[in-house]
Amino acid sequence: MTLQNLKGQIEHEALPDSYLVTGDEPALLEKAKRLFSSIIPVEDQEMNFSSYDFATAGLDDALADLTAPPFFGNHRVVMVTNPTFLAGGAKLSEGQEQALSTILDQPVPGNLLVIFAADLKLDKRKKLTKKILKQAEPLDLQRLNERQVRQAVQQLLTQRAFQIEPDAEQELLLRTQASYSRVLQELPKLLAYAAGSRKITRQAVDDLVIKESTAQAFDLADLVLKGKRQAAIETYHDLVKNGEASLRLNALLLGQFRLLLQVASLSGSDADAGKTLGVHPFRVKLARQSLRSYPLGKIREGFLKILDMEIQMKSKQVDPLFLFEQFMVNF
Repeated sequence: MTLQNLKGQIEHEALPDSYLVTGDEPALLEKAKRLFSSIIPVEDQEMNFSSYDFATAGLDDALADLTAPPFFGNHRVVMVTNPTFLAGGAKLSEGQEQALSTILDQPVPGNLLVIFAADLKLDKRKKLTKKILKQAEPLDLQRLNERQVRQAVQQLLTQRAFQIEPDAEQELLLRTQASYSRVLQELPKLLAYAAGSRKITRQAVDDLVIKESTAQAFDLADLVLKGKRQAAIETYHDLVKNGEASLRLNALLLGQFRLLLQVASLSGSDADAGKTLGVHPFRVKLARQSLRSYPLGKIREGFLKILDMEIQMKSKQVDPLFLFEQFMVNF
């Protein structure tokens, strides 16, 4: 089920008794929470809407709410977030598990249980997890791929009568690593900046959108592999000057080279490779573009030298900037 399906269920008051929300796209998860909240009129939310974080509040209050009928209204919504009792960790007491099982089988009319599992790895061997997976309406909000992010951006801009230059859009995706949630965070200031012209330019993206550390590591790795010694050293210096710890920067650089080697060994789509490696498909796409330009042997050599540099940083009292400059001279 999608968010659009959920909107339709709410509009037509065709609501099931329980939902299980999963996924790893923060912006979509927050939108889902707002939609569930909208089921209850604002003036009735104090009595008929509640949200409990299992990690801090446990489950007893949520169970108590679910066994009471709506208070002068048609619906009561009870949200449970961080339900680690469905994963391999926390356990419910026998009484709590029985109570929740009964609520699922015999819900109080009008009550709605919404379980936000987000990106928790559910333990499908557990009896209660199996039951919820079988009976609750699934709402899966996985991270959007690059094409979906582009479509969503264009739709948002069209609704607001704005445009974005093609190279500005590409740079925005590069700087946010094509994360829909990050793009949504950056758009308000870009829209405000372009209020006069109604067009978002590359210069606006350069001026206003800070690159994620993974994007910075990609840029630095690209300079290293291209042999642009001076530019790489200056970039490294600038990052350190701006507060980036040398060890962390080295780890990011090492991670980028490792990703190139890992992607080189995988076939299939960017999405499949990203799932295997646990990274966004956009990073796989960028890595594959890089692999067309650089010899694999050169990447392996760089990986080993960066690894050696990290060992020296941790074991010797040597200036990290000197080590990086020495690396660039010898690479």
